[in-house]
Amino acid sequence: MQPTTDAVVAMAERYRDQFQTVLDIGCGANLAYDIPIADLGKMVIGVDFTLNFLRMARAEHPRFRLAQADGLRLPFRDASFDAAICSETIEHIEDDCAALAEIARVTKPRGWLFFTVPNLWNASRVIEMARRRDFTVRLMEGHVREYTIRRVKRLLSPHFSIERFYPVGFGWTGPVGGKIDRLIYFGVLRRFSNSIALVARRRAD
Repeated sequence: MQPTTDAVVAMAERYRDQFQTVLDIGCGANLAYDIPIADLGKMVIGVDFTLNFLRMARAEHPRFRLAQADGLRLPFRDASFDAAICSETIEHIEDDCAALAEIARVTKPRGWLFFTVPNLWNASRVIEMARRRDFTVRLMEGHVREYTIRRVKRLLSPHFSIERFYPVGFGWTGPVGGKIDRLIYFGVLRRFSNSIALVARRRAD
């Protein structure tokens, strides 16, 4: 998951002068990108549905404000945050459109969204399909769905406008894996990123 974490941190660093408060929806237990974002001087609040994740996060990182919450019913007022993070989370939620609407509700108009989801046609899956000669799509365990760029655009368009996409590699090394990762970051294989990662801006109402 490190390349995805790096992408979220890169987004926050690029737009660091344009937000102060940020809500992380589905923060999980390790707060991997929340820590460097907080170190930028930002106020980060994390929410997660799983209480055990929050207990582990509180034990390890007591400085963070954390809350248990359903992504469809966030316990915050409208337009509470300058920015939101939703990274590798919304693919677990049955009604992703409702979840995006709720994220939009708590984000200020013209606020920022740092967003990542699993790429349906990522290089690892395509290579494995070719190796097996079986082109049946098998989603990762726990995923309700995975995404294409077209589906992401359709999901975000009612509430957010996309500003910039970020390539996400696999952390592969070696003569073959390392070359594939470099081509994902800089070349023609960008559409086969591990995740679809992007910065979007809340539409003004």
